[in-house]
Amino acid sequence: MKISDLNKSSENHLLNLIKDGNQLAFRQVYDMYWDRLYIYTYNILNDQWLTEDVLHEVFTNIWIRRKKAEIKNLKSYLFNSVRNRALIKIRDDKFTELDEYIIEKLSISPEIEKQFDSNELKRTIENAIKDLPSRCKTIFQMSKFQDYSNSEIASHFNISNRTVENQISLALKHLRNKLGNFMFFLFF
Repeated sequence: MKISDLNKSSENHLLNLIKDGNQLAFRQVYDMYWDRLYIYTYNILNDQWLTEDVLHEVFTNIWIRRKKAEIKNLKSYLFNSVRNRALIKIRDDKFTELDEYIIEKLSISPEIEKQFDSNELKRTIENAIKDLPSRCKTIFQMSKFQDYSNSEIASHFNISNRTVENQISLALKHLRNKLGNFMFFLFF
């Protein structure tokens, strides 16, 4: 059956059958209008996937709302529905493009993000080091941040190399407890 063969009474009959849940009547309307609606919608969207998406949404909506919908003119209803849904897709797509543009402009480069992460890690480590006893903290900083050897540190404080090693070991244990294993191994 062609759309031109569909008169007002047969259109109303199909709509009544659809309201009653008749899937064959729904399929008949779907088959009769799909091609023309596709061409009409494609001319608005110029995109095959969006066009099919719009048509599926419109037909699904008809089926879901079949008992509540008051459709007076099926052809007019279908064409208006796909046009409105297509315009919504265009609007949503423009907002998505705008959102992507804004995100792109506001996003932080990986280098800057890495620097922030590095600064955050440094602050966390500095706070953990502040909790160490004074001499332990100084020995640890000399060893890890100022590149003094254990023997140079031992000579500076007039202590044994073994004491320097113990102090560094205590500092590392404290930092591991404060930072957690992941951050600790990330830094050291």
